[in-house]
Amino acid sequence: MSAWRALAAACALTLLGGSLPPGFAWAQHGAPMARTVLTATTPETQLVDQEGRRFAFAELRGKAVLVAFIYTSCHHVCPLIFDSVSAVQARARAQGLRDIAAVFVTVDPEIDTPEILKRYAERRGADPATTAFLTGRDADLQAVWDAFGLRIRRLGRGLVDHPPLTFLADAQGTVRYRYLGTLLDSEVVLADLRSLQRIALKD
Repeated sequence: MSAWRALAAACALTLLGGSLPPGFAWAQHGAPMARTVLTATTPETQLVDQEGRRFAFAELRGKAVLVAFIYTSCHHVCPLIFDSVSAVQARARAQGLRDIAAVFVTVDPEIDTPEILKRYAERRGADPATTAFLTGRDADLQAVWDAFGLRIRRLGRGLVDHPPLTFLADAQGTVRYRYLGTLLDSEVVLADLRSLQRIALKD
């Protein structure tokens, strides 16, 4: 099976409530990014950021937001996801686009406390003005995962299987695009961002 077909099949499996096999995202991180147009609302559930402060997605209204799912003890796929999102942020700034916020939600709250997330953010050189790392109670995180259609499978302590999904929400808090793939196609994401900003200016 080609990398593209494998990726498409995995996306369909995820949407149907299935889970990806262990290591799938890592093995397929060179595959093309799959893009889906959506119309969904960011969840109202409150989480906790890397500073220990309560966080709600509503606080980011007025900004476009990239939402991705990672965990700090992942040393293969998750750093690539973080770097890919950060690269889109950097290119947006370089092209004079309005700053885009980034939110990384953990899939491993057992390990990822606010303190652990803060150290991770510092190691990765994340800009605290535009980037948040979120954890919270199991029930609250589950509500957020469900809202984004995320299916995870815990394989052991510090080892979680999850699909490499990133979402783009507009300034009104509506999720407009879903990207499946470890590496974002920055040209596509920036084109989507410009489209959202043009719509916002018309409104």
